[in-house]
Amino acid sequence: MADLTISRALNAHPDAVWRAWTTDELSVWLWPPLWETTAEIDLRVGGQYRLSSVVAHIAVSGSYLVIDAPSRLVMTWRWDGEDVETLVSVSIVETERGGTELTVLHENFHSDDDRDSHIQGWNDCLDRLPEVVT
Repeated sequence: MADLTISRALNAHPDAVWRAWTTDELSVWLWPPLWETTAEIDLRVGGQYRLSSVVAHIAVSGSYLVIDAPSRLVMTWRWDGEDVETLVSVSIVETERGGTELTVLHENFHSDDDRDSHIQGWNDCLDRLPEVVT
C-alpha cells in the first residue's frame, strides 16, 4: 500500500477551512471551475458525499468515518467506475498567528503509480483553496 501527505499553511481561520471541506464550497475549489462541479454532502458519521462534474464526466464519492469539527475529517474515497477505495484524512490546526496548517493524508493506494497520479491532483486542488477561505 502507498500513501501521500500534503500540507499547506493557509492565511485563514480553521473554521473557514472546515467549511470549505464540509459544505458545498467543496465544489468550488476541489476541481477546476470549468468542470461545473456539484457537491452532495450528508455531513454525519456514516453519511455520504459525492462530487460530480458534468463537463469532465467524473465523480468521486465516499462516506464520512470521523467528523471532529473543526479539526479532523476522515472519509473514504472512491472514483466512479473503480473498485479501489482509499482513505482521506484531513487535519486542520490553528497556528499561533490565527492561520491554519492543513494536512491531507491520502492512504491505501494499491500502487505507487496510483498514488503518484493523485499527487498533482491534490496539489492543484489545494492551490485553489486559498481563494475560497480568505
